[in-house]
Amino acid sequence: MLRLPSVLLVASLACTTGYAPPPAGPASPPGVAGRPDMTGWRLMGDAIVTGQFEREIIRVGKYQGRTTRVGLVVTESSLEVGDVVLQFGNGQHWSPGLRHSFADGSRSRAIDLPGHVRFIQGMELIRGSVPPGTRAHVELWGQ
Repeated sequence: MLRLPSVLLVASLACTTGYAPPPAGPASPPGVAGRPDMTGWRLMGDAIVTGQFEREIIRVGKYQGRTTRVGLVVTESSLEVGDVVLQFGNGQHWSPGLRHSFADGSRSRAIDLPGHVRFIQGMELIRGSVPPGTRAHVELWGQ
């Protein structure tokens, strides 16, 4: 009779031996590795850019274009941009003066648009380059 409780005690200790909760390390950032977290933003358009270019255009869909601020995300390669020009639905063009060198997996600052909510038809990347033999995926995000 005394054997049964001692067998149960040994069995329960054997089940819990070696168990340790997972280490509490830094939480992994939201999103996918190599991509910035764009929670609260929506993808408006994207383009693949290669080599040296004078102009590359990112078209924005008809219903994705209404926004008050925008941002760029660059993945798959680094990208040099001489300027960015936004094309609004009323025919106006506006440049936020964004001359920047993007690393793979980086994003621009949030760019507030002039006026109230604007409809964006597209965005032009002016005078830029991607390292030879690579291509950059450029995304336009709105909020």
